[in-house]
Amino acid sequence: MSQLEGYVTMISGGDEAVIQSASMDVRIVPGTSVTPSQPEGLSATAGDHDGTMDLSWDPVIEAASYVIYSSVDPPTATSWQHVGVSTKSTLTVPGLTSGARIWFRVAAVNANGQSPWSDPATKIVP
Repeated sequence: MSQLEGYVTMISGGDEAVIQSASMDVRIVPGTSVTPSQPEGLSATAGDHDGTMDLSWDPVIEAASYVIYSSVDPPTATSWQHVGVSTKSTLTVPGLTSGARIWFRVAAVNANGQSPWSDPATKIVP
């Protein structure tokens, strides 16, 4: 339900009538800027195929979507690369090099901006 709430909030631009027309209650005063909270609980597990990783994290109520970045080992400030966007709190990342240690991080996004990055998760790609 939190993804739907984030979507309605983003599309409505804080318009109380639009939010209520989607059968949702208004919890935040319209016009209040709330950036999403930092995602927590990021984990990386082996995907169903060689070279894929399944990522999951705890949903962020204020999020409309999430941006996901990865880095080779060891991560540096400039080694992070965009690997995807998700409207769910999961993502399968394909095309990774088997045997490589890869680091991942995620940030929540809504109409008011981007959250801080999650704590990174790392795993060796199967």
